[in-house]
Amino acid sequence: MLEQYLNALIYVIPGVQTTVALAAFAFFIGLTLGSFLLLVRFFLPPPLPWLATGYVEVFRGTPLLVQIFIVYFGVGSYLKTYGVNIDPFTAGVIALGLNSAAYQAEIFRSAIQAIPLEQYHAAEAYAFRKSQTFRYIILPQALRTALPALMNELVLLVKDSSLVAVIGLFPPDIFRRADYYAASKFTYLEAYLAAATIYFVLCYAMVAVSRVIEQKYAIPGYLRRGAI
Repeated sequence: MLEQYLNALIYVIPGVQTTVALAAFAFFIGLTLGSFLLLVRFFLPPPLPWLATGYVEVFRGTPLLVQIFIVYFGVGSYLKTYGVNIDPFTAGVIALGLNSAAYQAEIFRSAIQAIPLEQYHAAEAYAFRKSQTFRYIILPQALRTALPALMNELVLLVKDSSLVAVIGLFPPDIFRRADYYAASKFTYLEAYLAAATIYFVLCYAMVAVSRVIEQKYAIPGYLRRGAI
């Protein structure tokens, strides 16, 4: 069993590149769109904030797997009629990115609302405009407050990327390669244990790095990690 597990591990490891690429591209899309949703919800007049809130609620309230199927089979088949083909990797990035944007928008919202009202009042006392208050006072603190949750979202994207394997992802990611190995060698336990091991090591390393970043950029006296 150990030999089969090690062989499966060696076979599955190359899938890390695709998994990391999926998570990284999706995180960037989520960060960009989530920031835009934040600005819409805080600065634009109705009904645009209501539409942004509706987007967040829809993507947070429906399964990610369903969203992947809608993008690849639904939107993809519709675009094919116009000669546009969406490959599984692109569809996975889009679906993961759109889903992550909803969560990142909520992360930004909660981080901004965590800033004490006294800081807004102080900015008004110094005759700061709303945009200046947001840019120079609120946003720098909110980003540092949101950092732990953003890093956690990136880790979740790495794990959630395994769902993209169901639409025939190529090049194969960690889970897809494990699936190939299990089907060809009939060693299902060893193959999926190998995939779980790689996911764990990858996510644990990311968590360790995120802790260092969080401690470096934590607001003194405001964000403090526990001893654990």
